[in-house]
Order: sequence, then structure tokens, then C-alpha cells
Amino acid sequence: MKTFAKIIFLSLFFGVFLWAGPAVAGEAGRVSCSTPGCGYQDSLTIGGGKKSPSLTGYCRSTKQFVYVKLKSWAGYRETVPACPDCPEAILPIYSGGRVAQIPCPKCGNLTLSFERRFRVD
Repeated sequence: MKTFAKIIFLSLFFGVFLWAGPAVAGEAGRVSCSTPGCGYQDSLTIGGGKKSPSLTGYCRSTKQFVYVKLKSWAGYRETVPACPDCPEAILPIYSGGRVAQIPCPKCGNLTLSFERRFRVD
């Protein structure tokens, strides 16, 4: 029975640890377009470190990736701020995989990819 209790404890501990991870850490890397001849590339930081609550997103009207500082991590996934240059809400990016769903700012094709370089803690 003690082994079962340890398994339950470890499952709960790592479940909470892994669940909380994306809300307090970020990742930095490069966004690039694979459309022949396009050549779009840009560096991108997604989220922020534990002490730097931030939300990364894409502003559809200005066709730019934006990085918005938040007051706190509370409501990180519920808060969708406006683009810095217009009243439109940003399209939030919580992980690098989301970038593939955004049209390339240069050519407009859905051919963007994100290559993570490092994790921001």
C-alpha cells in the first residue's frame, strides 16, 4: 500500500508541476517561413520568465508579432490584451506550435514555423 501512496503522491506532484510550467516560463527562438522565395525570419520570445509576466501574440491588422507585459501571471490564459498600435485583440501565442496557424506577415501563406533556441525561466 505504501508504494501505491507514493505513486499517487508523485503523480499529483508532477501533474501540478508540469501544469504550472507553461504559465511561468517562456521560450525564445526563431520564426521562419518555408515558402520558396519569401525569406521571412524573425526572432520571437513566447511568454516570459517567472518574474516577467508577458503574453506574446500576433496582431492581424498590423501583421506583426507583439510582446505585451502583464501586471501579473493571474489570468494569463484568460487575458487577451489589445494590440499596442490598434484596438484589436491580439491572437495569443502560448507555445511555438501555435505559430504554424498564423499567416506569414510577408507572403500571407500558412507556412511559418518556430524553432526554439532556449527556455526562458
